Amino acid sequence: MNAYAAQQRRTLIFVILFFILLATTIAAIGYRSYRNFETQTRAETETWLNIVSGVKADAVNAWHADLLDFANLIQQDRALDRAIASAIQNAPAPQAPAQILAELEVYAQRDETGLIEALDPQGKRLAAIPAPASFLDPSILQKISEARASAQITFAGFYRDSDTDEIYIAILVPLPRGTIVIRIDPRVRLYPILEKQITETPSIQTYLAQAEAGDALLLTPLPYNPDAPLRLRVPLQQPDSLEALAVKGETGMIEGADYRGVAMIADARPVSEGWVLISQTSLSKMRDSISVYFGRTILVSGTMVFYTGLGLALIWRQQQLKRYQAETKAAQDRATELDIKVRERTDELSALSRQMAEMHEKQIRDLARELHDGVGQNLTAINLNLSLLRQTLPDLEAETTRPLLANTSQLVEETVARMRNVMADFLPPMLEHYGLTPALNWYAEQFARRTALQVRVNDLRSDPARLDSEVEVGLFRITQEALNNIAKHARASRVEIELNDEAGVMRLAIRDDGAGFDPQAIHPDAAHWGFAIMRERARALEAAMEIHSAPNAGTQIILRMSRKA
Repeated sequence: MNAYAAQQRRTLIFVILFFILLATTIAAIGYRSYRNFETQTRAETETWLNIVSGVKADAVNAWHADLLDFANLIQQDRALDRAIASAIQNAPAPQAPAQILAELEVYAQRDETGLIEALDPQGKRLAAIPAPASFLDPSILQKISEARASAQITFAGFYRDSDTDEIYIAILVPLPRGTIVIRIDPRVRLYPILEKQITETPSIQTYLAQAEAGDALLLTPLPYNPDAPLRLRVPLQQPDSLEALAVKGETGMIEGADYRGVAMIADARPVSEGWVLISQTSLSKMRDSISVYFGRTILVSGTMVFYTGLGLALIWRQQQLKRYQAETKAAQDRATELDIKVRERTDELSALSRQMAEMHEKQIRDLARELHDGVGQNLTAINLNLSLLRQTLPDLEAETTRPLLANTSQLVEETVARMRNVMADFLPPMLEHYGLTPALNWYAEQFARRTALQVRVNDLRSDPARLDSEVEVGLFRITQEALNNIAKHARASRVEIELNDEAGVMRLAIRDDGAGFDPQAIHPDAAHWGFAIMRERARALEAAMEIHSAPNAGTQIILRMSRKA
């Protein structure tokens, strides 16, 4: 009896020591997991900041280069320079010379051009669109002589309009016999570039700053301070200031407090015109996620230790084995039941996703029909009424009223043309009635008319029968997205769309002769959201998508899928 008790005691001590060793191991693993997560979270945050900062810096530089190209086009306009010379020679004139206004009207059509005006060599205004124009900011006037002396296109920088208090950017374009001043509205293109959310987690804010008079001067709005541009200054001597560190030349990943004293981590990098682009996120948000994971690690580790002790106790008390086995079986049954429910919910979500896609396509078709049948007919009727009104006007009123009616009729026609361009991007009715190939031919013709690209559609299928409507819609949408990408990025002149079938496999190929790119150096999903959209649509069709490209060798997108009758 004593030997049995001693054996039991030794066994109990062994079980307790084994439990302590196992609990220590679990705690060590939990701590290691927490440390790895902390490192990983930091690395992921820095990676996202780097990606967002790189994408937006490239976009800002591209926007800046585009503005320089636009200004250079104006600087090379000899007809505009001759018009300015003629106006100076014939001064004083009772009103702005019509020839200068006619030349400026071409450039005033750019969407972000808020004001464009021509000045003589002494800075006197000759003509402006729109007129009357507000007076130039004094800081801009001071830089005109510098621009003329250098004969270089000059970004005069951000300034607030004294009349409207709005932020603008001035560009000075010196001509041989005058100066063109362009006022750019950053709200049209620049601000949307900085405000675009590439990722929602973590939340990242991006803004521009520059050094001025010993301060870091913010140039663009902040989500929590829309009035920051040209008003928010942070002294460069302020220690640990994120804005001051970035403006003083700290690049890459930096940490500091913003002007509110909130701890931030940011990626700073220089961009055009000596500006600094800062993409930042709150350190507290990153630390909150780490704290949550730490709590989960404690909970999981404690749970594992608890169940380990419970398991050892069950082993120690063999009389409870049956109960333990019954509980295990019940747990397995619950797991099986849960797995079945998860599969059922997954199937329901898949069906709901397909239904939502169908509803989306239906809404597009309904909207296209409404535009064509309702708005289009009304605009045509309005244009007809205007024409009849011009013909029936009395002769005394014709001289003043008919030009106004003619201008209104022209605006109606332009609206109809723009509406047709919008409808060209919608799902064409012929896709529903005639199938994929006629729809692609129609869209290619419309697209070529809008972009001046040569687009050819070749249907080489041995069986030209109609496909499932879901498949035809998906292939049409993929082709739309590919053509939009080509128009935006490829700098191509020709595009070929080919449909083919190979041993029961449907094949769609889209080729262009554009600039191409290196798929290894720039992954399509990371570089262009259009590629990601096409891949998602291909997955929905259970299709495989390939992208072949090389610099200066064009791009080819190939989609393969099992043919569905």
